[in-house]
Amino acid sequence: MRKITANLVYPINSAPIPNGVVHISDSGEILYIGNISDGDEEHYDGIICPAFVNIHCHTELSYAKNKIEQGGGIDSFIGDLEALKRNATEQDKQEAVYNALDEMSKNGIIAVGDIMNTDISLEAKNNSDIKFYNFIEIFGSQAAAADKIWHSGVKLYNKVNSAKNIIPHAPYSLSLDLFQKIKDFQNEDSILSIHHMESVGEAEYFIEGTGPMADRFASWGLKMPPHIPSGKCPIETIGDYFTNNKRVLLIHNTFISENDIEFAKNNFADTYYGLCPNANLYIENNLPPLELLQAKSLNICIGTDSLASNTSLSILSELKILKSKFDVSNEDLLKWATLNGAKALGFDAEIGSIEVGKKPGLVLIDEELNLLKVLL
Repeated sequence: MRKITANLVYPINSAPIPNGVVHISDSGEILYIGNISDGDEEHYDGIICPAFVNIHCHTELSYAKNKIEQGGGIDSFIGDLEALKRNATEQDKQEAVYNALDEMSKNGIIAVGDIMNTDISLEAKNNSDIKFYNFIEIFGSQAAAADKIWHSGVKLYNKVNSAKNIIPHAPYSLSLDLFQKIKDFQNEDSILSIHHMESVGEAEYFIEGTGPMADRFASWGLKMPPHIPSGKCPIETIGDYFTNNKRVLLIHNTFISENDIEFAKNNFADTYYGLCPNANLYIENNLPPLELLQAKSLNICIGTDSLASNTSLSILSELKILKSKFDVSNEDLLKWATLNGAKALGFDAEIGSIEVGKKPGLVLIDEELNLLKVLL
């Protein structure tokens, strides 16, 4: 058994404990948390909190690190990424995933919601101590291809042995036939994640059928789906396809509106809002309207997105961006990065807070949100 104490312990599920003490079993289980010292604890200067939860990552894109120019916008980003996909070898991609998982472990990340379009990340994840919820992501806006795309997604789903679900990429990138197949596949315990309001023009595309997104698809030779324009915002247009899920994760939300939030509140049982601020700056040079999300008392959680759209896989780096741009407390930030993320992925019975019986991992940080040490 280890006994650890620090200047401050953040259990997350309760108030911070000055000079807090934590007892941990050899297997990592919390046996005691409080302020009673036996005098033989390991003492650390700083703040102890649970290990972090990365709500949204594309580990299979790790090979694209530092290879896409920042700030070019979503069109440039997609084009560059597609070119890199064609030129990178399978070995390069697999090695990059191993390196990415190692980086996340060293940055105190204990669980990840990982997007999968291929099986390239499976070997590395099967050999990792990180917990994964695997989101098998499918897309295809043309109805004629729906059956082929769906069968490919199911084939990948069947290769994954840990927590998993088949999910849509984004409101704009699937035909209604594919959305229906995904809906029929769900149950109330399935966690649905979807990229939401990540780029300029997404709302205009759905409401009017015009704008930069419509222009982009036309330049690619894609026909506009029959349900566009819908006269409604993206999440309202496809919201009926999420009714079989108890929990919905809306990811990015860079250009989310109050109308989007109200629709989600009124139509989804349990919604989490995943923010990936470094990636939003990397691609679009914009940040989500955090003041609006806070004012609405929403379930906020934190992701890193991929190394194609980020310079590192550090949750603390994401928190620092939010703290530098908005009026937000360390307590709120750490809750978003731990317990809220664990709840969003359905892992909160095991991780996310320092509670007796859990195995949340422990990290040591300072007031400026610098990582000092991964303790457990």
